[in-house]
Amino acid sequence: MARSGPAPRAAHGTLAAMESTRLEWDGAPASVRAAVDRALRRHQRDALDELGQILDAALRVAVRVAPAEPRVSDIVAEAGSSNQTFYRYFAGKNELMHAVMERGVLRVRSYLGYQMAKQTGPADQIAAWVQGLLTQLTVPEVATQSIAISRLTLRSGGSSPGRATLDDQLGELLVAPLAAAGRPHPELDARAMLDVVLGALERHVATGTGPDTVEREHLVTFCTDVAGGA
Repeated sequence: MARSGPAPRAAHGTLAAMESTRLEWDGAPASVRAAVDRALRRHQRDALDELGQILDAALRVAVRVAPAEPRVSDIVAEAGSSNQTFYRYFAGKNELMHAVMERGVLRVRSYLGYQMAKQTGPADQIAAWVQGLLTQLTVPEVATQSIAISRLTLRSGGSSPGRATLDDQLGELLVAPLAAAGRPHPELDARAMLDVVLGALERHVATGTGPDTVEREHLVTFCTDVAGGA
């Protein structure tokens, strides 16, 4: 009981200081606000640049040492960074590789959406999605990066809910064309198509191969036939 008195006073003092700071900011001239905003934007740009360098370095190292796992020390050296900077952004290598994978998935999603937007009919849009996703293993540079990332994420929790959520972002692109084709359950169809195509990709990733022309055409036909069978 003897120590119960100071705590409320300290808390009150902290709240009073926060309230004073808020009032000072509320009353700050527009020029001061603008200066602070510029400083924050610069800090954000610097942080994004720093992060981008680490992510790019992680991908280069992963490609170079595949099928072995990259080491944080090698990634830091490749980025021209430091351990302190690395751990400012990431708790460890698994978190970093998830970020690399997430950025890769978002880039692929943007690419698929762009390719699908060129088409008008649902079947053509689905075909563009399948062909675009298979491109990840047929363009040499992209294939090498995809294989390296996939091997790492599969070893370090690639089957986790986080990975599934990222994969679902690719499948979501199929829902609209499947619905337009009159499919009664477009979400389930999209999930099934995603499983089929990603399953084929992961099979090739495991062996370091890629789908040949016959397999590519079969996967496209298989998926577009689903849309045509509404």
